[in-house]
Amino acid sequence: MKPTPQTLSAPASRRGVAAFFVACALAGAWGSGLTLPSAQAATNPLVRPQLDDASAARYTASAYLAQGATPWRPEALDALNRTPDFTVATDGTGTHTTVQAAVDAVPSNSLAAQPSRRWVIHIRPGEYRGPVCVKDKVPLALLGLPGQVQAVRLVDSRYNSLPKRAGIDAAHACVPNLGAATHGTSGSATVVVASADVLLADLTIANDATAKKQVAQGAQAVALMTLADRVQLENVRLLSHQDTFYVKRPAGDAPARVFVRASLIAGDVDFVFGNATLVIDDSTLLSRAGRLPAERGGHVLAPSTPAGSAYGFLVQRSRLVAEAGVAAGSTSLGRAWDEGVPTGSWAAGVSPNGQALIRDSMLGPHLAAWAASTSGRPFRAPEVVGTASDGRANRLAEYHNSAAPADFAREVLGPHDGWAAQDGGTRGGADAAPADVHTVRNRAELVAALAPHDRPRIVQVLGRIDLSVDDAGKPLTAEDFRDRALDWTAYEKAYDPATWGRQAPQGDQEEARRNSARNQAARVVMRVPSRTTIVGQANDAHIVNGSLMLDKVHDVIVRNLHLSDAYDYFPVWDPKDNGHGEWNSEYDNISLRGATHVWVDHCTLDDGDRPDSAEPTLLGRRMQRHDGLLDSTRSSNYVTVSWNHLRGHDKTSLVGGSDQHVEDIDRLKITFHHNHWEQTKERSPRVRHGQVHVFNNLYRIHDAAAFGYSLGVGHRADILSENNAWLAPSELPPQRLVRRLGNGRLRDQGSLLNGTPISLSTSAAPSADAPTEAPPWRPPYRADLDDAADVAARVRAGAGAGRLWVPAPSPGATLP
Repeated sequence: MKPTPQTLSAPASRRGVAAFFVACALAGAWGSGLTLPSAQAATNPLVRPQLDDASAARYTASAYLAQGATPWRPEALDALNRTPDFTVATDGTGTHTTVQAAVDAVPSNSLAAQPSRRWVIHIRPGEYRGPVCVKDKVPLALLGLPGQVQAVRLVDSRYNSLPKRAGIDAAHACVPNLGAATHGTSGSATVVVASADVLLADLTIANDATAKKQVAQGAQAVALMTLADRVQLENVRLLSHQDTFYVKRPAGDAPARVFVRASLIAGDVDFVFGNATLVIDDSTLLSRAGRLPAERGGHVLAPSTPAGSAYGFLVQRSRLVAEAGVAAGSTSLGRAWDEGVPTGSWAAGVSPNGQALIRDSMLGPHLAAWAASTSGRPFRAPEVVGTASDGRANRLAEYHNSAAPADFAREVLGPHDGWAAQDGGTRGGADAAPADVHTVRNRAELVAALAPHDRPRIVQVLGRIDLSVDDAGKPLTAEDFRDRALDWTAYEKAYDPATWGRQAPQGDQEEARRNSARNQAARVVMRVPSRTTIVGQANDAHIVNGSLMLDKVHDVIVRNLHLSDAYDYFPVWDPKDNGHGEWNSEYDNISLRGATHVWVDHCTLDDGDRPDSAEPTLLGRRMQRHDGLLDSTRSSNYVTVSWNHLRGHDKTSLVGGSDQHVEDIDRLKITFHHNHWEQTKERSPRVRHGQVHVFNNLYRIHDAAAFGYSLGVGHRADILSENNAWLAPSELPPQRLVRRLGNGRLRDQGSLLNGTPISLSTSAAPSADAPTEAPPWRPPYRADLDDAADVAARVRAGAGAGRLWVPAPSPGATLP
């Protein structure tokens, strides 16, 4: 058992136990008035030792993951065959109702006829209580719902000193430890992976023992324990307080490599610990508040690396942040866990000596120096910097890290970050006075925060805000907006093309539809004023059932929000659209009309749970309920769209509303970079008139039959595409990635389709007003391009809400 920390001060030993609220796991992680760590801690090499370039070059992900019989390269998640062998569902619609039953059905690795095959278990949304043991199985993947990591939750409530009671809290099947009266640290784990080659993706694993008031102070409650080699985590949330994530070797010096990417690990004391080899890439390590006094924030890492092993823990390209309530300088980066070593008996070259390097990452102000080891061994500079004279050197260091912004809500666009950085840049509400900083939790508060005035403002969103509610917060439906004269059956009869023809609808039913549409728009369209920053204050910030409208405004920043389901109950029927008529909806998740200097960053945009594919057919065509996810029209200009996740949508992002909008000429200057376009049918983006720069974007196409195109080259469009990456079914040819829709041109360089270089460049079609003779344009800013081969992993890990800050890696921070 790992000992309860002995190095916390007396006030810290009187820890109260806070309730465990998963919905608040990230609340206050950003925008909480952060300050920088002390200058002494940041600069003193004996307190915060920094590796030099030559030393850092030896500590890469590849080097860590080579610590086995053969080097290990974790599987690309996009290459995984997701066809399930078993499906787990709480309602009985799958093959099993519990995760453990599905795991038990997987063949043993000693009996498998196809040892190289990876078996797949799909877990449908829901909460699954009880311990899970994965032991001696063939290669296995446990998969939740892609892109919705909170939808699948594996939870248990064990802790180290909990008595083992037969039939109630029986010993963990993976770690029975039959001779002990209590579970111990290992036996407290919600999930134990004791089988090699296991992949976990898109799910949450939590231990909520600390929600129980009877749990003793200092309780150790593990969410996930790995006891095997080649264990991979992708987009996983691990939630507990003390000892959240335990990575352990199955025996002695046996290899045990664990790779974590695009994930969240939350806790307070030693919440990443063990003696295995661990690489954490592009992830968030969240120090939690509520259980410890604010001034004693605990420790992040606790490696117990064997003395003979050069590689323990590597944290790279990640974010180490804290919930509100964790004081500045209160939390150590970590400490060496001298596992099993009594105080005063540690021996150099013999005893465990934890190795950890944090590199190319963002460090919050809650962090201070490394701490003394669990055996009481004081901290000394690591051997690569200089061996302490008493032989008690540590192997804990940093390289090329950055301090967190003092306040994320006041962060402005960088001076070279796309078109929105030009012509004076984009500041949003960064200069807001304290009285103009609002925290909003519902529609009424959002309306009040966006009330018209000329001052800069910051609007911080907490939780889920439904725009389609009345003033008392009651959800509204189509019946609440419908003009009582509107009857869809009568509408269809009145405007049937067989009798009405192809002219636009006119008359009582159309007027009733328009009245209904006006009623809905008055409620669900939220107009954003100039000089405004709207930012999600936590990873669960969500605006649903409406649209953010940026109409003839300037200097607006929208960040870290999940915007879903801008649903139109009363779409317009256009009998001439596409020759046979189409329904067209009104609302975009974010709509720019005549807006200038706009930065949309780290947002997730989708249709929620009401896809258009499920809508009824009327007048011979399926009704469309969603328009664009992010449209820029009517001379919008100087816009940067960065690190967003746009998914599962048809007409995704339109630039320029009409060929006839001549006022758009020399405007619509927009940059799209590091966005994740996942199964978007078309318009990613579709461009008219503008000078649009598209670089380092990831396009993931799961279903070739449901795909139209990515880049639409429309009238007078001038698109520069650089180092983008497409992942698509093998039958999809590169020609389908681009569609010519006018006389514009596309210049593409450095792009890849499934890892193979492609060229998508097109010349302008002959036309009197085409830009054929214009010289190729270059952006007036410096774009630091990633290699296209790195785009898929980097964008998948960093794009979307909940990943607000993405560090710039040093040359040595390589992907494995």
